Amino acid sequence: MKTQKLNITNLKNSKVVSSILKGVLSLSLIATFTSCISDPDIEDVTIQPQPDGIALNERFQDNRINTVEEFTIDASAGGVITGSEGTKVNFSPNSFGINGSPVTGNVTVQLIEIYDKASMVLKNRTTLGEKPNGDKEALKSAGQFFVGAKQGANDLELLEMAVITSRDVAPADVDWDMKVFKAGATLESTEDWVEADEDNDGIQDNVAFKEVEGTAGYMVTYNFELGDFGWSNLDRWYSFTGPKTQLFIEVPEGYNGDNCAVYLYYDGEDTAIARMDIWDENEEVFKEHYGAIPIGLEVHIIMVTEIEGQVYYKIQANTIVDNHIEVITDLSPISQPDLENLINNLP
Repeated sequence: MKTQKLNITNLKNSKVVSSILKGVLSLSLIATFTSCISDPDIEDVTIQPQPDGIALNERFQDNRINTVEEFTIDASAGGVITGSEGTKVNFSPNSFGINGSPVTGNVTVQLIEIYDKASMVLKNRTTLGEKPNGDKEALKSAGQFFVGAKQGANDLELLEMAVITSRDVAPADVDWDMKVFKAGATLESTEDWVEADEDNDGIQDNVAFKEVEGTAGYMVTYNFELGDFGWSNLDRWYSFTGPKTQLFIEVPEGYNGDNCAVYLYYDGEDTAIARMDIWDENEEVFKEHYGAIPIGLEVHIIMVTEIEGQVYYKIQANTIVDNHIEVITDLSPISQPDLENLINNLP
């Protein structure tokens, strides 16, 4: 981890010191500028392109917007919509409203389906969950969904429970421990996932499993009720009974919590991927919340940023050791489709 070269913490609030430092800096800049003008042998300094966190977040948001599917439904009659990946949402009659009152006529329903880890990374909708006591831990997902509705310029409320049915899953791939999680009401939401309690009975909502006849024979779907528009998720807590540790990720000079994104992928779990969203300014490292990374776990660290409209990345494989420090030294340019393929092909 990086160490501080100079510590003036005790002086940082002093107006006198601040004034002196500004004066010294001004004189230094003048002297440097004058020297450069008078010395024709000094070459021009080239400013290197810098990672752009604003552009990266805009990319994440554009990726969400570009995958929204829209469907038209008669509000009075209700109906079923089916996404391109097989997700179904069933709406009862008179389910759409404004200020508690049902609307009539056609409404536009919006749907996003996320089933793969590349979409989780590049839509910034990963599987970090917050427990009721505030602790944060990784989740394993069986599907993430955004459902919303509009009528003209008006955002609508969901007045009656809707039912979400996942795409078909082979029996051998079904995770019978899945439950329902929620994470924000708008397309732009980035909150961590929390346990859902749509019927307000104080118990986390369960998932119903249904047998269906698919093109490959007997299949299973996950089914659950949706009480409000927004993001929902089929998840379970990633549980591990062995020793755990903290993880620190040191990134190249110039990178920080504002201009890049760093993720932890749990090998073999396919959809257990959490963002390392704590940036320690003192140590200049990314770290996780809870010190609960399993020792001996095989992982891939994924780092992403954007520089002058170009995606840059690094993917590193490693096995977690006690007080693990992962050092990333450089990033490489890549197209977004190629990065998606790399992430989805991780073991």
